[in-house]
Amino acid sequence: MDNKVFGTTFLAIILSAFLFFGVANAGALAVDKWFFPVEKFGDNTYIGATDVSNMEVTEAKQLFAGRVESWKQSAQLIVTYQDATANYPLDNAEILLDETVQRAQSSSQNNFVFELSDATTQTFLAEQFPSAVFSNEEIQSVTAKLEESLHNGQAETRITISDDNLSVEREVVSSVSFNHNLKSKGAQAALAALNGFQIAPNAQFSLIGFLDEQDLQQVSDEELTEIASAIYRVVLQSNFIIDERSIGTKTPAAIPLGQEAAINRALNVDFVFTNPNDSSFILNIGTNGAAIEASMTGLPFVYSYSVQIGEQEEVKPRLIKQYSAFVSNGSTVKEPGADGVRLNVSRLILAQGEELEIEPISTDFYPPTHRIEVYPLTSTEVVPEGGEIIDPATGEVTTPGSTDSTPGDTVDPSTGTDGTGSSSGDTGIDGSGSSTDGSQTGGNGAASGSENNNSGTGNTGNSNNAGGSENNNSTGAGNNGSAPTYDKGGNIINP
Repeated sequence: MDNKVFGTTFLAIILSAFLFFGVANAGALAVDKWFFPVEKFGDNTYIGATDVSNMEVTEAKQLFAGRVESWKQSAQLIVTYQDATANYPLDNAEILLDETVQRAQSSSQNNFVFELSDATTQTFLAEQFPSAVFSNEEIQSVTAKLEESLHNGQAETRITISDDNLSVEREVVSSVSFNHNLKSKGAQAALAALNGFQIAPNAQFSLIGFLDEQDLQQVSDEELTEIASAIYRVVLQSNFIIDERSIGTKTPAAIPLGQEAAINRALNVDFVFTNPNDSSFILNIGTNGAAIEASMTGLPFVYSYSVQIGEQEEVKPRLIKQYSAFVSNGSTVKEPGADGVRLNVSRLILAQGEELEIEPISTDFYPPTHRIEVYPLTSTEVVPEGGEIIDPATGEVTTPGSTDSTPGDTVDPSTGTDGTGSSSGDTGIDGSGSSTDGSQTGGNGAASGSENNNSGTGNTGNSNNAGGSENNNSTGAGNNGSAPTYDKGGNIINP
């Protein structure tokens, strides 16, 4: 009986204990869930690049608190304004962790909340981009833009602040003027279409493409070359990129050397450039009396750009000789010729008056026009009294009958004798002549007799006419037969 009472009492105590602890734990859970809930992120939740899925808010806050200082030391905020880039100081940057975790939404990508100082931004802009004047409102706007760019909390962040939303005052960044020969209505129409044209950010411009879009065809390539040259010089005084530019074959009359941008629509020779900035520019171009004037307006650049034309190197022409049947004496000048020019074009980049870089642009070469002289097909020989022959085309002096043009050797064409004893007369041609020589060279025997009776085994004669050479050689042991037969040209007719 006592055992039964003991068991019942013990079981009641155990059940009461389980009931007490169960109610206590359930109550605590209910209190934590309904009265004092613990904030916790759900699955697939990110803040910046960090995964905080199923992490309590306080735990996530402690996690990021330990990374703020190391982020400040290693992170970079690279800011670009027009043509200059600088690192923004992040020493005073603050990550608002409370606001960051409060704004974070479960199962989504969330950003950090940064706070930068307007004073830091103002000092940074004034030091790094002094050419632009930022108002207080614009400084606040830039600060907000920088804060937004840091939202991912990355180690390196790049941002451009010089877009068309920036309210910094625009100004003329480059201009040019030179004399023109634009007279047609088509040229004036092209200028009117180009004047006020907006060069879009990061856009490429083609002059031929623009003319095709505007359906402007009543303008010559020569006039388009002058217009393109004015635009070329304007964009060369900026950080614009020259994609395609050509020059003509002859030095231009009105366009200064180093500034020509030739256009040839038949050969698709175009002028193309690119605006690498995130802001747009306005092109203005037109004529003012005898001058063509062009300018470009936009946000001011940080650097200054100057076009450098190198020293002109003259290239001398060559002499080309031509021969014609229509020229009978002396020579005539068909083309007087002209010097060519070679020069280098570069762009000088200055930072507050100090040279930063010299960028090579091109080497312009205009070839020379060669001198052409026309001479007769055959030279006319002038024989003076002394017997020397002068070629009027070359001025060369030669002496007849001599291979080394030595004066004093004259030829008697009737006998074939000269002062040196070389046989060059008419020999054995008509049967009545004889070969007479002081030394009779070139044979082993002597040629004598009449009616062309030749003896010996060598050459019996050398027949030279006035303007050519004719050799009649007889070999053998001596022929005393009938006289040979000759044709009208003096050649032996074989029997």
